[in-house]
Amino acid sequence: MLQFLLWISLLFPSQNNVQINQIHDFISVDHLGNIFVVNKSELMEFNSKGEKLSVFSNSMLGSICHIDVSNPLRILIFYNDFNQILFLDRNLAEIGGEIDLFEFSDNETELVCTSANGGFWIYNSNDNQAIHISDIGKIINQSSLLNSFFQDCIPDKMLEYNNDLYLLYPEMGILNLDRNGQFKKKISLPGIKNFQISKNTLLYTTESGIYSFQPMAKEDKLIFNLEDSKDAQLTIQNNILYVSNKKSISIKALTL
Repeated sequence: MLQFLLWISLLFPSQNNVQINQIHDFISVDHLGNIFVVNKSELMEFNSKGEKLSVFSNSMLGSICHIDVSNPLRILIFYNDFNQILFLDRNLAEIGGEIDLFEFSDNETELVCTSANGGFWIYNSNDNQAIHISDIGKIINQSSLLNSFFQDCIPDKMLEYNNDLYLLYPEMGILNLDRNGQFKKKISLPGIKNFQISKNTLLYTTESGIYSFQPMAKEDKLIFNLEDSKDAQLTIQNNILYVSNKKSISIKALTL
């Protein structure tokens, strides 16, 4: 821990650094620079200055396992213990009530994300399909069976960006589907641990660092070395780096 704090102090000089001291499980950042911090059943929102804006909690549904803040006006919260989701507005007030995902599949949902085309996507490895649900609870689209693209591997992250759907297959790569859930392309990235898309750029994480995907170049660009921060969660949004170590979040401008 002492080595990690020393690394933080060297990487982020105090005059430039914003730090939020808050115990948490994970974080997410929207395109406006607001930081959403999850601690068990509680969701907190901070602005880019580290000031707390809003708090939401619903302990009746258990711990929050995932949030999607791609639409700051309609934030998705996923409670996998009860297989339910909630939507919140910009003030973290509930929009409508809980949505029971068993209404759309007999199997427990494993992945969920918001859709810019309305509604949300769900996925579970038993059905092995991505399913698009409308705002009124109707199935709009279903993908083909997905196990043929990355065999013997189950996706553990799903997000929508610019009307395309992306699924992460750890250690193997990313599957890109179109807005109807149909195959678009397969991106092989051996050793991939996580990914995000920021400013139309695919950023992915391996054991060694964060890379910018460069399909037309001989190799991808290393933009951050993870040698001293393997246990931290790192997020990049609008050229800002957010480093989370479960006890605090540090924020620093990053040159890409």
